[in-house]
Amino acid sequence: MSIVAVISTPEKGGNTEAVVNAIAESAKANGKDVQTFYLNPMANKKGCQACFACKAKGKCVQKDDLTPVLDAIRDAEGIILSTPVYFGEACGQYRMLEDRFFGFLDGSFQLNMPAGKKVAVVVAAGSAGADVLANKIEGVMTGFFKCQSIGKITFNTSNAKTFAAENADIMAQAAEIGKKF
Repeated sequence: MSIVAVISTPEKGGNTEAVVNAIAESAKANGKDVQTFYLNPMANKKGCQACFACKAKGKCVQKDDLTPVLDAIRDAEGIILSTPVYFGEACGQYRMLEDRFFGFLDGSFQLNMPAGKKVAVVVAAGSAGADVLANKIEGVMTGFFKCQSIGKITFNTSNAKTFAAENADIMAQAAEIGKKF
């Protein structure tokens, strides 16, 4: 099984990255292939342009640094999505990618890729909002894209960069989710 891990935080070595990597390592230990994408360093990326060409072509027609991420998600059997909370919402890097998921829906807004992909969601907040945002992302993935949620991890860090990596409970949750892929 192939799994796509998306790390959208601009903070290298931060909390969501630590948790995504722990999920990925657990999945790899179970024989899964994991491809990880770091969105922040991608210099050539755009959000959805509302051109609706995806409705005729069956996928997003933009060609930029997000294209391989979208192609990998389309082909994957599992997805790990992560974001920090910024003012109650996902960070801009994540939102740009998620808007491009519009290409996974055809002209009648039906899914144009295989349903049933497993999805895990990781959301970190400095103080509040992680649960609400994770539920929102999970709802988008299960509702629009017919994914099967295998778990979500949310936590408040008080802006401590290594909070997740040093939290045995969070790392144990990550390992358990990785086994479900």
